[in-house]
Amino acid sequence: MRKKKVTIIICIVLFLLMISPPILAPITHNDHSPGSAIRNHIQNNGHPYQSFLAVITNKNMKDTQYGMLYSVLWKDWDSETSDTSTLCYAKKSVEFTYKISCGTGP
Repeated sequence: MRKKKVTIIICIVLFLLMISPPILAPITHNDHSPGSAIRNHIQNNGHPYQSFLAVITNKNMKDTQYGMLYSVLWKDWDSETSDTSTLCYAKKSVEFTYKISCGTGP
């Protein structure tokens, strides 16, 4: 009986962990930091799970027109290759928000 309870609790916890990213994405991904703004951009494009799993690295390059350059690696299941390496620029637009411009590299 105890083993069955533990199994049920583990299944419930796993189920909650599986459904939480789409629910938590709008709450956790705001535009107050460049990384969070990029994750929000991915989530708004219809990829809530990938927005949590994306690897974002700063390229230490700043463009006066576009902002800071970031390299983003994430899985796009809609793409033919499914591996999506994206370059995103994050420019501070309003006092505490960032505007994101993304595209594939050369």
